Amino acid sequence: MKFNPSGCDILHFARDHLRSGRRVAFATLVGIDGSSPRSPGAQIAVCETGASVGSISSGCLERAIISEALASITRGKGALERYGKGSRFVDVVLPCGSGVDILYTVDPSLDEIEASMRRLDARRDAVLRLSTRGFTSDGFERIYRPSIRIIGAGFGPELTVFAALGEAAGYEICAMSPDEATLEACVAAEKILLQTSDKFGEPVIDARTAAVLLFHDREWERALAPRFLRSPAFFVGAVGGSKTAAARCVMLRDEGLDEDAIARLSAPVGLVPMTRDPSALSISILAEILANAPPP
Repeated sequence: MKFNPSGCDILHFARDHLRSGRRVAFATLVGIDGSSPRSPGAQIAVCETGASVGSISSGCLERAIISEALASITRGKGALERYGKGSRFVDVVLPCGSGVDILYTVDPSLDEIEASMRRLDARRDAVLRLSTRGFTSDGFERIYRPSIRIIGAGFGPELTVFAALGEAAGYEICAMSPDEATLEACVAAEKILLQTSDKFGEPVIDARTAAVLLFHDREWERALAPRFLRSPAFFVGAVGGSKTAAARCVMLRDEGLDEDAIARLSAPVGLVPMTRDPSALSISILAEILANAPPP
């Protein structure tokens, strides 16, 4: 299963196995003494079969954590364990010299997991409170947020490569194009066909959405840029050089946008200047989006 920065993959994994009658445990990072590659709330979900998803230590502890999660399932009881500095597990050493506290929660509630997933599907935050006794009101509060959603609008390789790399990074992708072949090549993305400049489906845009204009066609920019800049999207970007950017600003003023709205536009978009190769351009844009993204 592909890693999802929001943690939605943990809930999907647990739901699917619980629905099939298999037992599951959550291992949750709840304390750090020193440094750690992951923040509190990082999780691994483990099924009684040994299957797992998620990451807590980037490889240092995963085997030990999965082993203890399986032992917790066998015992039918959760636990709170320290690994690394100050741990009773003398054979498990973290190279960084830190200590981490892992909470094991056995047999999580399917009803609560499904309710959390419904909230996430509606693009709302969800909260589970985990303890050694299951989901309890006094447990560790783990907040799950909707995936970062990225809208890319354009033609050809600039859009198809951007969509593929964004999807591979675990983001929710929406591709918009007037070209059906381009959309068909965006295999895993939501697809919106742009028929005319005033006739197309409206994508979902919220505060966890970024929108990028990959067009070299200014008419489509005229149709889309004002919508994106008036939306709650946390990031809006567009390709093109300095002359294009100046002409775009004139167009946006003609469309009635004020200077604050126009200033929201990152153009030319991307952290690496003068990038033309579709792959390098996509990585450059995704890096700028990530640099401006709200917390996962």
